[in-house]
Amino acid sequence: MKTRILSLILALALLMPLAGCGTESSPMDDGSEAIPAQSGSTEKNDSNDVSAVNPSAPVSETEDGLEEAEETYPEPDYSDFVMPEATGELIVYGMSGYDLAIAAAVDLFREKYPDVQVKFEMLSSEEFQTRIQTEIPAGGGPDLLFTFTSVLPDPFKSMSTHIFTDLNPYFLSDTEFDWNDYLKEAADCLLYQGERQIVPVELNLSVYKTSYETLTDAGIKPEEIKTFEDYCAACIRYHEACPDNALYSSGGEDDYLKELLTASGMRFIDYNRGTVSVNEEQLHAMLDVCKAFHTGSNHEIDADHKAIEGLFERMYLCSNIGTGELSLMNAIAFIKNRGETPCLLPVTDIYGGVTAEVVSFAAVPQGSENKLNAYRLLKILLSEEIQGGHEPTMGQRDYLQTGIPVMKPAIKKRTLAVKETFFPNADENAQLIIHYCTSVTNASLLPTNIYRYIVNDMSEYIKGNKSWEDCYKKFLNTLELYASE
Repeated sequence: MKTRILSLILALALLMPLAGCGTESSPMDDGSEAIPAQSGSTEKNDSNDVSAVNPSAPVSETEDGLEEAEETYPEPDYSDFVMPEATGELIVYGMSGYDLAIAAAVDLFREKYPDVQVKFEMLSSEEFQTRIQTEIPAGGGPDLLFTFTSVLPDPFKSMSTHIFTDLNPYFLSDTEFDWNDYLKEAADCLLYQGERQIVPVELNLSVYKTSYETLTDAGIKPEEIKTFEDYCAACIRYHEACPDNALYSSGGEDDYLKELLTASGMRFIDYNRGTVSVNEEQLHAMLDVCKAFHTGSNHEIDADHKAIEGLFERMYLCSNIGTGELSLMNAIAFIKNRGETPCLLPVTDIYGGVTAEVVSFAAVPQGSENKLNAYRLLKILLSEEIQGGHEPTMGQRDYLQTGIPVMKPAIKKRTLAVKETFFPNADENAQLIIHYCTSVTNASLLPTNIYRYIVNDMSEYIKGNKSWEDCYKKFLNTLELYASE
């Protein structure tokens, strides 16, 4: 009876998670060493040129209206940790249509560990989500969860139940893994109370494609945009100068709310404390942009103009279609060929850095009986073979198709490969793209629950039907209820 009750409680971790706890300790294996007690996070990536306040410690508003940085949790004491014992099995699920990376990683795993029996199931997106949300809380499911962010309504609430394994001690005891090769500042944004239960695999960069001529015509000087509030103010000025234009080539159906939220890096709940964490001034500035561009037609851009062509007819300020290396390189070349000066416009987030959206992530469920093999597969997903690799076919599709890798050498490898293949004389452009992609300082993993609350409570302000005060008060009440669950 107790086991059944526990399973029911854990089941809510993926649907409407509650608070809980869990620990793990296993015998040493795989050539790893026991590790000493750790305190604080590991070193900052010196190669990142954009500095930022640690976004894993968001800003809260006190009763006096003053802002205070939230506490940063030190890593737990891992001095007694040893790697789990090796097992002869690994269970993995793949989602049909999004299986390139995980399928390739499974193939590499089988080559490296031929004695391990791998059970790899390919599922439809509906079946994948259903089985993840039912099997993992019951102690079953895959040994490594590799998925996209929409599968879990709120990954942070899930982590609060400790339904996933803390992978910090695995990485810390692994002499082959070096966080300096990765966008660690972004990865650290997914920590929960110092625990690394979720690891990002692929990111979507908030860098928009435009031309200096487009910006000049709108009265915008990119060098003057130094904060997120500056960016919002520039968007408002653009609307005032060009009231019939769209802001971006895509995203008008929700008044660019999702796009702006992702780029801002806003986090509305301090999950470490279980409290609301909102900066009203910054949220107000962002939603004023949505309100300015709200129209009945939602600025629908036809397919022929969405990618980049609409820039030259001044239909929108920036193109936000495609943020991978090839898309960025192609946009620069296309804008030059049209006789204008390319401009890649990164959005400064609320912390003064650059936020990237988490496209996919991996986690090891606590119920896994094959944690060492799950960690081995995770390392392969993070390896240069997957992060910077592509299909061994004529099409040569990248294993990571949506955004950019989290591995910095893979970013460089992919960008230079694009340059050599399509733009052999574009060395400067390639280095610029590498710089932007490796300057990410924050990762956005906006829970679908939070996004739904913003839409439900703030849409009447965006539409101009209700006051800011009424909508914001309702939104805060919703957040307070949600944070307390």
